[in-house]
Amino acid sequence: MKIIEHLANVKLPAILLVVLLIPFLTAPWMSYDVKSFFFSLSLTIKSLLVFVLPFIVFSFVVSCLARMGKNALLFALLLIIMVFASNITAIFTGYTIGSVMVPLLSMPITLDALDGSGLATMWVFELPPLFTNMNALIVGFIAGMLVNLLDIQPLRELSFRAGNVSSWFLKHLFIPILPFFILGFAYKLHADGILSQAISAYGRILLLVIVSQLAYLFIYFFVAARCSFRVFITYVGNILPAWLTGLSTVSSAATMPVLIDSTEKNIGNLIMARTIVPATINIHTIGSAIGLTILALVTLNTFNIPMPDLAGFAIFGFYYALAKFSVAAVPGGVILVVGPILQSLMGFSDEMLGLITAVYMIFDPFGTAMNVSGNGAFAIVFSRLCQCLGLSSDDDGSNEDNKHEPENSVV
Repeated sequence: MKIIEHLANVKLPAILLVVLLIPFLTAPWMSYDVKSFFFSLSLTIKSLLVFVLPFIVFSFVVSCLARMGKNALLFALLLIIMVFASNITAIFTGYTIGSVMVPLLSMPITLDALDGSGLATMWVFELPPLFTNMNALIVGFIAGMLVNLLDIQPLRELSFRAGNVSSWFLKHLFIPILPFFILGFAYKLHADGILSQAISAYGRILLLVIVSQLAYLFIYFFVAARCSFRVFITYVGNILPAWLTGLSTVSSAATMPVLIDSTEKNIGNLIMARTIVPATINIHTIGSAIGLTILALVTLNTFNIPMPDLAGFAIFGFYYALAKFSVAAVPGGVILVVGPILQSLMGFSDEMLGLITAVYMIFDPFGTAMNVSGNGAFAIVFSRLCQCLGLSSDDDGSNEDNKHEPENSVV
């Protein structure tokens, strides 16, 4: 307990940065078995987390909607509309950047660059979830509306307690073991050589994607900060732990507890953070919207196929934005869903689809980091919109003086 209490007093981003550097610093003398042990431990923690996440999603959604009363249905509809608008804006941003920059860049890609020895697990522990996060989200919305419709006070209070228990689990159990959770994935990424392969084989395209994503993300946060540089710095500082967690775990679902904690600091409303983040964690993915769009244009250019004009791309962009509502919560889940759309609307052959799938999987850690960070920016804008429309809950369990103001710290 003393170790956990000590870690809690240290800035989380600094800890995560050190954790990500450990595989490089210990590579000469760290045994394969030790690396395999930490990787297996990380997968075990992830399996346990994925098992309980549906319950957390359900409790957060129900407790929030229970506070909203008659505004719950309007909240859900507004959320879907705003997510679609945000996704399709990012998709067309990727098209604009790609259509200008891709013809200026060469693409010397070979599938041989993907061959790596990797890191095996020492043991496998799988605890299949009883139901998916999407099912939990849907049932949570229905249950929250029923709580409002029935207006039974004990039932409403029970939903509040469930949300408090989930919050306690995330803050007092998961966050303290987060460094150990990330360490195994860091060893895995290092053993697979994903970062070094991406830099050596796809350096210029990787740089284009990352710069485009970061520029879009910073603009998003700057707008969310109402063009205040001081608030912008605070927002970005608070979201940094979620960015690093997404980069190392390559899992939006596994990053959700950290993202909720970061978003609570940025918007100052615990209930809204606990609802918006679980609701958007898999369907609002601006990082992959920009990255996959650029990679699609690069693949077309590589096979000497003319890139689509704006009118032709608009059809693909619309279906791509709709497909994001059905993305699986697994690494590379976006490309698995969008692949058939690329073939039917963009003229991709099986060979082209195989190539973009391989390349996208290499870029996925960076895309995941951008996805979760973008969700944090979206939560700020959406919670402010809900406040203007009178849809946000005033009873968030936090200090009234701190609502809707970012905390000036990262932890």
